[in-house]
Amino acid sequence: MSKHGNALVRLYRPAPCQLSYLSWGRRHYGEPPLEPAMHEGWHYFVILAGSPSLTVNGRDETITAGEVSLGDPDCSIGHRDRPGHSCQMLTWIWRTPPAHSALRPQRGKALRIRLGAEQLQRVKRLHAQCRKAVAQSDERGVIELQSSRLLLDLCLLEGVEERRTPDAAVRIDLAIQYLRNHIAEAQPVQGLSAYLQISPASLYRLFQEKTGKSPRAVAQDCRMEWAREKLRSGQSSVKSVAYALAYRHPPDFSRAFKHHFGATATDILRESAV
Repeated sequence: MSKHGNALVRLYRPAPCQLSYLSWGRRHYGEPPLEPAMHEGWHYFVILAGSPSLTVNGRDETITAGEVSLGDPDCSIGHRDRPGHSCQMLTWIWRTPPAHSALRPQRGKALRIRLGAEQLQRVKRLHAQCRKAVAQSDERGVIELQSSRLLLDLCLLEGVEERRTPDAAVRIDLAIQYLRNHIAEAQPVQGLSAYLQISPASLYRLFQEKTGKSPRAVAQDCRMEWAREKLRSGQSSVKSVAYALAYRHPPDFSRAFKHHFGATATDILRESAV
């Protein structure tokens, strides 16, 4: 048990993983306070219940349920509470900056975001997904962690820009990241529409405007680029790459690869052995 309460804490240190620190549970920040310190990355702190104080660059600020504090790595952040009081919280510390500029505090500072009840429930689910991904400690877990981070930033962005139309440049960046993280998805357009919460028609217009291609074509680009990198590494066979991309028959993958690049998958694999 922590001296600050019964929070469950998990550290995830190895680079190049995005996540440096993850914690959750009930904390007693008045017995004693957690002294201000800088952190190894961007500090996301979410209050689910209670009203502790954040000490941000020497100044105490009360934070209530439904609020998120997002601190820059150069921002000194501590936690305090009244004696005998506790709070329920979620914490992430990410090594990489938030995906959108609106979520990036000024250097050495922190910003506050208020979430609605539905958004707060999504944040709780995303924290649970991150805990599960960290526990896996494998390549799949890393991809799931990246996906959860993007969904987290998207949820916080909704709190910042409530009732405003998301910027098309942000959406296309999130869309491409999604496709890269879901290369084996059988219905990428359907999954992407649900992820961005827009219709397939709007999704098609977005991709045509920003890439000149359809969402399905960009998804195929991502799949084939991933396959080429795997083959170039020399650590994967043509068959294993085909199955990883959900092809039932490796020759189907080989034909698609040759059509995309003009060279066979076997040629790329041979080059890696030279």
